[in-house]
Amino acid sequence: MKLKELSIAIIAKKEKENIELFLHEILEYSDDVFVVDSNSNDGTKELCSKFNIRYINDNNLGKGDAQRVAANHAKYENIIFFDGDGSHDHNDIPRMYEILYEKDTDCVITSRITGGSLDVISNISFIGFLRFTGSNLITLLFNRFFKTAHTETLYSFRGIKKKVFHNLKTKENGFGIELEMLYLLKKFNYNTKEFPSREKLRKFGYSKLNTISGIYFIYLIIKYYLNYVLNFKKN
Repeated sequence: MKLKELSIAIIAKKEKENIELFLHEILEYSDDVFVVDSNSNDGTKELCSKFNIRYINDNNLGKGDAQRVAANHAKYENIIFFDGDGSHDHNDIPRMYEILYEKDTDCVITSRITGGSLDVISNISFIGFLRFTGSNLITLLFNRFFKTAHTETLYSFRGIKKKVFHNLKTKENGFGIELEMLYLLKKFNYNTKEFPSREKLRKFGYSKLNTISGIYFIYLIIKYYLNYVLNFKKN
């Protein structure tokens, strides 16, 4: 069933094989499904032509840039960001839409912590353990500094009003966009809801997020907190 006034932006970089697995299912939900891609040469563009959906090149700067490009090209006010790696559960799209559209929420975020993860690597490798532990630490720090109650801060399966996204004026080009978005939503008192969503196992390729990025995420939280405190004192 097509959902009214919903744009679904698939954010990708060399994810043709994964997109091919779920694209037909995503098309059931919206008449504005499009791919924002980092100039991949793996056949993603040809796949989009096959399914008659828009293929849009970002500026090859990272995920944050890709999301801004997506917001600029979305036809509708309600936008869902869906990763091209296939790890997001498309079955949660109607629920996300219901919260975002019918309940007039500004942003909907999903949580792997309450929803669970089928990413086997996280359960059997030391690097996976570090990433899982680091993600929880980052969420703990964010909640402590900004007095929020998120169970997840880095998962990119989100829905947001296009007007709200533009008003945030995000600047992060890479994976830091998820933290920046939450900080700005808090700063400007937007209404955010969270619900559980299960992370699926990637079938092809590898994650573009390096484990060392956790250090940068902690830096971002500290930077945002200092800005938040300074702005609070000014007001």
